Amino acid sequence: MATTTDGGTARGAATRARILEATAALLRDAQAANAATDEDPATTAPVTVSEIARAAGVYPNQITHHYGSKDRLVLDAAFTLFLRDTSRLQAAGRRSRTPEGFRSVLARTALAMPSTPLVVRALATTGGDPALRERVRLLLALLFRQSERYLDRVVTEHGWRSPNGVARDARTFWSAVFGATLLADAGVTGGPSDIDLAGTVSVTG
Repeated sequence: MATTTDGGTARGAATRARILEATAALLRDAQAANAATDEDPATTAPVTVSEIARAAGVYPNQITHHYGSKDRLVLDAAFTLFLRDTSRLQAAGRRSRTPEGFRSVLARTALAMPSTPLVVRALATTGGDPALRERVRLLLALLFRQSERYLDRVVTEHGWRSPNGVARDARTFWSAVFGATLLADAGVTGGPSDIDLAGTVSVTG
């Protein structure tokens, strides 16, 4: 939960939600602008506390009051956008009629999601901060759990199989997606295209 002394109040919850949504919007807009100009992600200035406070209509000290640090807030906001994008990814995957098409759609869509590089960059800020590392563990556990349930549902609905198990497929897939995105962010030539993301999901007919 966010660091706050009035976490039980409706006003405190509303303020936290407003800060989170404002940060998510700023991250999304910055990512879109970066993509439109083909600017190197490494040179893009991160959102500032002042920008977030202005967009959310709060004082800068309210951000640390409710979230503890800007890094924690950015991490939560990036994952908020990411989980929304994964819902659209899941919808696209469920329209596939073959295991091959399903795996291909997942791989193609995951790399195209604008929130994927945002999450990878947010993960890179955790460093040696124990609180941030624990938050990452919880957020990734949520992602993996939702992905496992989704894969299990799709496999059951279509009568397909997952030889490696949906839990392993989910973890391997997202680990590969994050790795491919990290390579692309680092400017490694052919990074994502050299990784068989579709092959990390063992779903077959």
